[in-house]
Amino acid sequence: MKEGYRFLGEYIRQVDIRNKEGKKENLLGVSVQKQFIQSIANTVGTDFTKYKIVKKGQFTYIPDTSRRGDKIAIALLEDYEEGLVSNVYTVFEVIDTEKLLPEYLMLWFSRPEFDRYARFKSHGSVREVMDWEEMCKVELPVPDIEKQRKIVKAYKTITDRIALKQKINDNLAA
Repeated sequence: MKEGYRFLGEYIRQVDIRNKEGKKENLLGVSVQKQFIQSIANTVGTDFTKYKIVKKGQFTYIPDTSRRGDKIAIALLEDYEEGLVSNVYTVFEVIDTEKLLPEYLMLWFSRPEFDRYARFKSHGSVREVMDWEEMCKVELPVPDIEKQRKIVKAYKTITDRIALKQKINDNLAA
């Protein structure tokens, strides 16, 4: 293992809370653009009690990496307090946010190198999957929490500026 790198499994744990109340709001999917999206699934006759609940600050990923090109579908829930996801998805969270920021981890997952790694580590004959055990073996640099905060803040500043410039360009074009 490279110096300064740690196994992701030291920082995360699976979460498996089922929708016992049978709620039907905020049914979400996960895209290869690393975002939650409103589900377009046909839910007629669906038993929603089998769905998993994902809460703000938690991650969801689809272990099946086949049929998604060279990307893995993974996202951090930020826009809702909670949502519902398929029972075949894996929901997990950071154990201690004073050691690893979820937003920093999401930046790591967003890198093309992570997608390549996930595809390389996927296994299976008909459906390739990157299972939980492989996810926990991911090695990543984990700087001190203040450095993580600075990295996240710098990234957010840049993406906010890009979005603002895009709005300006759209207004000028209109």
